[in-house]
Amino acid sequence: MGQLAKLLEERGEEVLHEWSERVRQHLAPGGVSRSELEDPLPSILRQMRRALRGGDSGRRSIPGVGMGAVGREHGAQRFRLGFTPGGLVREYGLLSDLLLELLVDDGRLLSLREIRLLMNLVAMATAEAVAEHALQQAHARHEEREAEGLRLRQRKEEGERARLNALFLQAPVAIGIVRGPRAVIDLANPQLCRLCGRRPEQIVGKPMLEALPELEGHGFDDLMREVMATGVAFVAKEQAIRFARGEHGALETAYFNFVYDALRDERGHVEGVIIVATEVTQGVLARQQVETLLQRTRESEQARAAMMDALSAQTLVAVSYLRGPEHVFETANPIYRQLVGRDVVGMKALEALPELASQGFPSNLTRVFQSGVPYMVRAVPVRVARGLGGPLSERLFDLIYQPVRSPSGGIDGVLSLVFEVTEQVRLRQEAQRMAKEERGRRDFEQHLIGIVSHDLRNPLNAILLGLRQLLRPEDLDAHTVKCLKRLHSSTERAVRMVRDLLDFTQARLGGRLKIEREPVNVHEVVRAAVEELQATHPERELRLETRGDGRGQWDGDRLAQLVGNLVGNALKYSPANSVVTVRSQGGPEDVWLEVHNLGEPIAAEALPRLFQPLQRAVEGTDKKSRSVGLGLYIVEQIVRAHAGRIQVSSTAREGTLFAVRLPRGS
Repeated sequence: MGQLAKLLEERGEEVLHEWSERVRQHLAPGGVSRSELEDPLPSILRQMRRALRGGDSGRRSIPGVGMGAVGREHGAQRFRLGFTPGGLVREYGLLSDLLLELLVDDGRLLSLREIRLLMNLVAMATAEAVAEHALQQAHARHEEREAEGLRLRQRKEEGERARLNALFLQAPVAIGIVRGPRAVIDLANPQLCRLCGRRPEQIVGKPMLEALPELEGHGFDDLMREVMATGVAFVAKEQAIRFARGEHGALETAYFNFVYDALRDERGHVEGVIIVATEVTQGVLARQQVETLLQRTRESEQARAAMMDALSAQTLVAVSYLRGPEHVFETANPIYRQLVGRDVVGMKALEALPELASQGFPSNLTRVFQSGVPYMVRAVPVRVARGLGGPLSERLFDLIYQPVRSPSGGIDGVLSLVFEVTEQVRLRQEAQRMAKEERGRRDFEQHLIGIVSHDLRNPLNAILLGLRQLLRPEDLDAHTVKCLKRLHSSTERAVRMVRDLLDFTQARLGGRLKIEREPVNVHEVVRAAVEELQATHPERELRLETRGDGRGQWDGDRLAQLVGNLVGNALKYSPANSVVTVRSQGGPEDVWLEVHNLGEPIAAEALPRLFQPLQRAVEGTDKKSRSVGLGLYIVEQIVRAHAGRIQVSSTAREGTLFAVRLPRGS
């Protein structure tokens, strides 16, 4: 049993007495007896205990359960006693405040789920009581209108419709009403039409899945039938939908919070469903981007959890309504009261929040009230006190001030929505800082590789030239020749590694390798490269096959480098007694170069990363050459620079084949 249910079990009589006393002192109209005032309260507390016990079942979603018949009778009885709808709302607010005070006195701690359960229960109970109060009031007005005649009745009906229509049209969320077994859209406010990118005549009067076919397959029809059958509201958060922004627009993924509630007629029968939708795509995408950045930079799980908790907290909205030109707080939800650390209801704005007088708060409210133009601002710094007279601390908020109009067109007050984004802004700035540092590290690494390899090339070339001069005399003894040849071979390998590093740096920093096209016969280039490799590997058999026209516009030096890398790779990863075959074949518009070898196949899981830098096709087989793993990466860069493509296949039976297609160029 949760803490709220235990409190009502153990201190129910005290709650009843204190609640009724507060209602009598602050809300009860004159002439109402204590017995009349207390009459519905025991039933309400009993129903609340049952609802709280039912909410402890462990379901993830908060059940949409209110007071039912008890709540409606409460609303009807309060109407008969002369309570206003605002008084009904305040009465449940007094109950909520009383329960929270007693919990604090007892030292009981509520979980987030219990807080949400209490807020949901109080909100739905208030809605049921106010709805019944409004129903009773409508009946009374109906009788009055009949007595006054048809003209007065029509005028009042038009005024009521105008009020409802104004609220419906000005609501800052998307609202739709669906009726009947075919789920026909009966009403859709402008926000809903803007959200789905349709005009009202394109959706109103049509079945929902016919008007919005992109919603099919998301379970909306089953969900609405369940709400109409049970009368129980349903809340869904961050639902992903492939949604078209217009009748023929492309589908895109968007995220929404939905509330589905039963629409009841005057007898209480469910005749449709009210759908309220709020798009939260930007918030979800921002959270996903932060998750990706955290994974890339390998932050600790504790930091990941803290960041996600901070983002989730931004979905809580502080709401208040300020009436009239003096901006008197008529309502303020618990989140708002918690934000400012005090109860502001019934107070003027500057009396309730004097610390905001010099920060533009009253002037912005007055501007919205006088002009009727909404005011929205993001990440504005505000110095707020936690309680009246407390120390000020600066935090960041998204603010929305929405004017609320009367049926006659005048402005009654201002609806205030406040989102604290202090932590969200800090996280975004931190993510930008980490991304900037990551880019700086990558740029530094690539610049460092380029600088080192460039500076190594000249001394290595000098050493190579000197070794060639030393090898020219014919009277050198065998040991000296062997040593000089070993030095010559090692220096050539170092030169190739430096060349590969320079090409790698150019490709990463410049986007792709630079080439200089000129008339070239690819067969001649391939033949020269194969002959050079055969001379350096006399113990291996290289087979060359050429067919067709080999002429075209290419960079001959780069093609020789491509053939050298592929053939050298084939020699390295094939048995010593096997043949490596090189083919060049000319076609009508392009030529194909193929290099084939037998031996151990390339693992299937290695193929996707084969052309990535600093990778090798087979692990542990390149200890002698000390390759840095750039050969195949540079091959692919040469192919891309020539607007060609490269393919590779490798099996134990057929061997390994690299095939390169090169357009002839202009």
